Amino acid sequence: MDIPSLLSDSIGEEEKIVSRVLVASGTHMITTTERVFIHREEGIINSEIFEEYGLNVDQISIFSDKRKARVVLNYGLEGTREFSLYAKYYDRIVDPLVRGVLKATGVVESGELIRHVYRYGQLTIVLTDKQFLKHIGVALWSRDYENFNYEDVSRVDIEKGGVSAEILIEYKGRMQRIKTDKERARLICVQARNGLALYKGYKDYQEYEKMVPSILGDGTIDKIVPSVFADSVDAIPKITDEDQMIIAEEELETEGPSHIKTMAIQTKLLQLEASIAAHREDTEKKIKEIKDLLEGL
Repeated sequence: MDIPSLLSDSIGEEEKIVSRVLVASGTHMITTTERVFIHREEGIINSEIFEEYGLNVDQISIFSDKRKARVVLNYGLEGTREFSLYAKYYDRIVDPLVRGVLKATGVVESGELIRHVYRYGQLTIVLTDKQFLKHIGVALWSRDYENFNYEDVSRVDIEKGGVSAEILIEYKGRMQRIKTDKERARLICVQARNGLALYKGYKDYQEYEKMVPSILGDGTIDKIVPSVFADSVDAIPKITDEDQMIIAEEELETEGPSHIKTMAIQTKLLQLEASIAAHREDTEKKIKEIKDLLEGL
């Protein structure tokens, strides 16, 4: 990842770049494992300036209106700092800011991969290769969060209602519920299942699920009988290629050259398979439309 020369001297050897995103013409937000930089290039005089903000915060919030997105960093007794960006880039900055805060505050350990970050209303969910993180509130993230380590998670499922659904997590023998809408619940459920299965050493959740009874019965996890998930949820199909698309940049930073090549090939294959699936779905819709027209003749 290319870093402006003015910033390269400011970033320490142990400090890693999380992301660099364009937030205006000539302006980038560069996030590291410790700080966030707003880098601006002044084209007329061919100069560059940057602002620096620490990410070891008690709380981070984003307040957005039609024009501006105001990022407020709360440092507790040390006060607050803030910066503003165009509101249209709101979705672009949420992911890297959450990643940076989680790394800077130690919520995510060194070497732990953050696979997915979601922000829906006042719900923030983060899936790593080791845990499921949840934060609810106006703030994007704060120290008032919940985490479910995959080591102590035995099942992940969804329970559908009307327009909403609940993600169900069987954690340390108890059922935890997270409410959101159906489509988002399904997406998060599928990806959390994928992460759980990989953590437990299985190729997919279907393979892992077959082993759950023996895992529950060996005394290492409190057994729940009957299962809190029995017959109460719609079946979740096998994890799709599109659902398996994850952010691979962090993996490339932590693994060797052979892994980099493997991940690059896997990513291209997943992209190709997702494209084929999309075309297949479109073709099936057109065939159905033709059949409907023929039936109406």
